[in-house]
Amino acid sequence: MTPAAPSATTSPRGDRRREALLAALDDRLRTTALDDISVADLTVSAGITRSAFYFYFDSKAAAVGVLLAAVQDEARAAVETIIGGEGDFRTRVAGALEKLTDRVLENAHIYRALLTARSKHEQTRALWNDGRRTLAAPIAEFLRTERTAGRAPDGVDPEALAVGLIHINETVLEQLAYDTDGPREPLLTVATDMWVRSVYGRPDPTVDAAADPGRTA
Repeated sequence: MTPAAPSATTSPRGDRRREALLAALDDRLRTTALDDISVADLTVSAGITRSAFYFYFDSKAAAVGVLLAAVQDEARAAVETIIGGEGDFRTRVAGALEKLTDRVLENAHIYRALLTARSKHEQTRALWNDGRRTLAAPIAEFLRTERTAGRAPDGVDPEALAVGLIHINETVLEQLAYDTDGPREPLLTVATDMWVRSVYGRPDPTVDAAADPGRTA
């Protein structure tokens, strides 16, 4: 995962300092919990002054929050696969969750730090919640389309259900981020089944038009 692109208003030197701080943070997080890392640790590693750190970030949590964009990019790709990828719905969900888990666990140290920052830093929490709503919007539209077409039953508000489905993914990622060597397949299997049942109200519906002889164009 890579941090969010720097602002176009910053100077090349400023960009280098900012990236040096983020690189130092990434390196420290691989061996040390966020709460045990000091601003001094980061500035010494990055070779810049303490005042320079606070020019770019108001806290360690804010610096971690910059890395949230990369996690949200991975989550967005998973959503795109789920609602518009190849294969039936269960296959799409299972594949998307598998890939998302792989990508996040490659950077579990960052995800753990983001969870800490979310609990302690209002701005990070707001960015996380905004990102969840953004991810939920296309899922809600997919739900409305499936219901209108008669492939999915009516149910709770699509926006609320979509947010709940994103929460399922987040719960799985949190569990695995703190237990990287733990069993993942049972969690992914259950999460996939919860997605399918929540959307279609049954365990293994045929939603591929080509495999549904009773569906007309």
